[in-house]
Amino acid sequence: MIIKKLLQLSILITLAFVFSNCNQSKKASDAKGEYVTIDAQNIDLDQTKEILLSDFVDTIDIIPLEFNDSCILREIRKIIIHGNNIFLIEAQRPSTVYRFDLQGNFLNLIGLKGQGPDEIVELKDFSINEKDSVVYLLDNARQTILSYNFAGQLIETLKMNQYANRLAYKDGFFYLFRDQQIIGDNLCSLIIRDTQGEAKNSFFPSKKYPISLEKQTFTDSKDGLFFCVPMNDTIYSLHGTDLNYAYFVDFGSLRFTPKEIKDIYLEKTTTIQTLLNNERLTSIDHLYQVGDWLYFNSAYKIFKFSFLYNTSGKTLKVAAQIYDDLEFMFYNNQFYGQTEDVLIGIYETYGLDKDIERYERYEKEKRVTKEKKEKQVQKMNAIKRGDNPEEMNPWILLYHIKR
Repeated sequence: MIIKKLLQLSILITLAFVFSNCNQSKKASDAKGEYVTIDAQNIDLDQTKEILLSDFVDTIDIIPLEFNDSCILREIRKIIIHGNNIFLIEAQRPSTVYRFDLQGNFLNLIGLKGQGPDEIVELKDFSINEKDSVVYLLDNARQTILSYNFAGQLIETLKMNQYANRLAYKDGFFYLFRDQQIIGDNLCSLIIRDTQGEAKNSFFPSKKYPISLEKQTFTDSKDGLFFCVPMNDTIYSLHGTDLNYAYFVDFGSLRFTPKEIKDIYLEKTTTIQTLLNNERLTSIDHLYQVGDWLYFNSAYKIFKFSFLYNTSGKTLKVAAQIYDDLEFMFYNNQFYGQTEDVLIGIYETYGLDKDIERYERYEKEKRVTKEKKEKQVQKMNAIKRGDNPEEMNPWILLYHIKR
């Protein structure tokens, strides 16, 4: 009987704790301001034409990353460029942040995987404090943020008391996101904390589904810190502790229904099955804003589509392919970061020799002139770091956006 009463009391305390935390949080409906509607409901995705890279890009700079035993890179997920520094992490089970200079020379590692006090157990994301030259690494397993200087020396460890998959830092605040929050002092998906780790605001109470979707969530733009929830069509901007509306992408009948989203989270079906069976568009991913251009990806059926919106002219272009008519090197329709006037891409060098040979075909097809072909082949051969593409790291591509 005593044990039963203790269990009942424990349940009541737990429920009171959960309701208290979620009542203190704010829902998406508490976002401020108004959004700009991007009309995508009448687009025939089966009939879209390719987007030319020259439509929104002026020039491309190529940075070949150094390859050595300390920096053998796999697939890259995220890139931040600050000053003369390139910071990046890998996509699958990242263990450290790699730092290069703008010439592609390897400088050092920041944070190492391990069980020590200055090591990372489960690196999920990283962010940069540009003002103080600090790199923040998110350790999900330990629910901490570790601060390092650019040389890789640990400054401090800050306890967050929550799990998180994505991290952003801006103007004195940490923004942490995990769409299914299961423990911690605040059971909401988006939590804003100060530099002491104290929660200052929170949004989107967690529904506690069994799976958590890991998507790119934060993007630093000229209009604030952009934020997107997985499986959704609204773009928010974060300023301090406020959540504001920015854009609403009207997918029309191609939008996921609430039931379809719930079934995916409950593992009754998969995202791919829903895309194929119901012909939906997934949520907004790989979102970037540079100048007058807003770029993001969304998948239709099993194909990734690029959306390019001009914020001044209010025009939208959608295509399954971006055709690189400048350098003929952009194939994966995806960006990995941005600066104020540059989108950051990646060129995988394992196909370098075949791509150089491809210029012969482009010349025969009159897609490039003989002069252009010879100039491009000479350029690619000149910037190679070694002769074996299998012993080369990816190249960073800096796409300078038209103004």
